[in-house]
Amino acid sequence: MYRLLIVDDERIIASGIKKSVDWGRLGIVGVAVAHNMRQAIAVFEKQPVDIMICDIEMPQGDGFELFAWVRERYPHSECIFLTCHAEFKYAQRAIQLGSLEYLLKPVRNEELAAIVARAVEKIGKKRETLSVADAYAHYQRLWETHRPLLVERFWLDVLEQTIPPRAIEAAEAIRKRGIAYEPDSLFVPVLVTVQHWRRSFTAREEKLLRYAIRNALEEPLGRRYADACVVQVREGLLLVSPPRGRTEDANHCRSEFRSELESFIEAGSRYFYCSLSCYVGDPVPIHGMTDMYGALAAIHRDNVNMLEQVIFLDEYAKRSCLNRDCRFPSLPMLLWSELLKRGDKERLFAETKSFLEGCSRNEAMNAKALQQWYQQFLQMMLSTFQQLGLQADEMLLDHLDPVRTSEATRTVHVFGEWMEEVLDRAIARIRGGEAEGVSIVERIKKYIAANIDQELSRTYIADHVGLSPDYAVKLFKKETGVSVSDYIVQARLQLAKTMLEKTDMPIGSIALAVGYSNFAYFSTLFKRETNMTPQDYRRNRNDAV
Repeated sequence: MYRLLIVDDERIIASGIKKSVDWGRLGIVGVAVAHNMRQAIAVFEKQPVDIMICDIEMPQGDGFELFAWVRERYPHSECIFLTCHAEFKYAQRAIQLGSLEYLLKPVRNEELAAIVARAVEKIGKKRETLSVADAYAHYQRLWETHRPLLVERFWLDVLEQTIPPRAIEAAEAIRKRGIAYEPDSLFVPVLVTVQHWRRSFTAREEKLLRYAIRNALEEPLGRRYADACVVQVREGLLLVSPPRGRTEDANHCRSEFRSELESFIEAGSRYFYCSLSCYVGDPVPIHGMTDMYGALAAIHRDNVNMLEQVIFLDEYAKRSCLNRDCRFPSLPMLLWSELLKRGDKERLFAETKSFLEGCSRNEAMNAKALQQWYQQFLQMMLSTFQQLGLQADEMLLDHLDPVRTSEATRTVHVFGEWMEEVLDRAIARIRGGEAEGVSIVERIKKYIAANIDQELSRTYIADHVGLSPDYAVKLFKKETGVSVSDYIVQARLQLAKTMLEKTDMPIGSIALAVGYSNFAYFSTLFKRETNMTPQDYRRNRNDAV
């Protein structure tokens, strides 16, 4: 919410401005009016103002003096000057002070409302930036002072089976460590995972945000229930707490707990820019916690489309039984491949988005299906690039490492983002390949000239320009009208002619210098090209001179 101050020594004008706009619609909850600098300062000192609409010429201090005072003490407040003076020096001074806008009276209500809306948007962005910065600083302080707790260490030892999963060993560990649990107590595990981040963060920022999420889980949920503990696990966080309420109130307690976790998920989305999921297990004794945690982790790995949801183990099991025989469509690879070849980015992205949106609504969607799509997609990409004569390995290299592969198939949403990124690069590569056709031919010619005395195979030439052999020779012939092999022969024989004319080198040495180790073969090619042997060609040229 925002507060507005109108400053004008003419009371009628100030009152008119106040009534001219529906300020509430712009998110403004308070509108104050002042008729001079002294009154305006009093308003600021009583309650800071976000936006000030200010006249310039006023008694007891003009608008510039007032804004300079505001700038020094309330640097985040925005100012809109509204005046009768059109002189350049006034506008220049307003700009120097950093005002948002300089308006001349009279101003249309719609224009004023639009400018105030812009001020609201600007202040909102500044608030968000400051809020994130403050949150980082706050949670960094907490993180730096955090120390592992005895109870957390106990649960980690249970999960890692340092404490064997048997009732007698669990009871003995409780006794030795002085933990206030009864050996036969039941506990409900909740696995909390980040399914994806909606912004890009550095590793350090992500670490701080994960700590903030943990703190947010511990504060309202962990502390509300006695003996609750939050443990860091590989998939995310594990909240371990006693069951809520009596057995006969199970449905009510489940509904209440679901609501609490949904509020936590909403807070994660709003404040930490991530999609969280909560997987709730059945009540189990301490020695049964490892197996229950494993069951929740398996659900997390299999869940690729239910984002920001609270998922109870028994409900998920029933749904899995119902969807056991469900079949999923294959990717429309022929259509996507054709659109990729044409470089039709807009249509291709629309098709992929439509396909994934349709599948994401299917509750039966699972990790196995997504991994199959991943393989189909890579197969389509490699096949399409091969048909175009382009090498896809280098372009896809950073997308094929195990970590990136695991991330890409984490959810349908993330898979869609990954596909768009790969397709975007692929289309740029295809379009670039078309535009670079001529320059690639020149590079091939230069390579041939530089290595005229060496073996010049299609493979060597294609590797030099980063294309497949088939595509390299096709592109060369398309641009020059001559095959690569014919061009090599022509280039070698032309160089041989020059050397026969300009040097006294032995003809056998010339043959080697232009890449022919077999003298007889060189002579045959030379005679076919010139109707003369190399000896006759040299003799005729010398006679002509």
